[in-house]
Amino acid sequence: MTHVYVLTNQHQLFLSKSNEWIDGREAGRLFRSAHKDVAINQMFEANTRDVTLRIELLECPLDSKGWPKVPEAALGEPVPGEPEIPAGVPEELPAESSPELNPEPAPEVEPAEHPEVPPGQPPEVPPLQPPESGDDYTAATDFESTAGTAEV
Repeated sequence: MTHVYVLTNQHQLFLSKSNEWIDGREAGRLFRSAHKDVAINQMFEANTRDVTLRIELLECPLDSKGWPKVPEAALGEPVPGEPEIPAGVPEELPAESSPELNPEPAPEVEPAEHPEVPPGQPPEVPPLQPPESGDDYTAATDFESTAGTAEV
């Protein structure tokens, strides 16, 4: 594998692995695929989230670490508000407070009360009754006993 495909938009931003648009200077965070069809599928998915984007595939060679070398001409201005990560710092830093480490207890909810039916009232839905005439009942039981057999 000598090259990968990355996605860029009209604002010279690149799609990251977390589906965010970043300036592309951090090659380790970029979405990349060695397969063009996978990159095209990701392009369509990103475009359905925001139809105003004009997304293009960019074929980039790989550096010694296996990360894409984005051409300087394709890079835009750094995104304001995105902190610069100094060299030697790991790519992902742990969050200051993680909900997994400090879970909040779930609020207690009182169980809903079920309505009670007084003993003198009939139920809302009457139970099914067998047919009143003996012929209909006999025909129904005869049908049930022969339902599983087939004549050949």
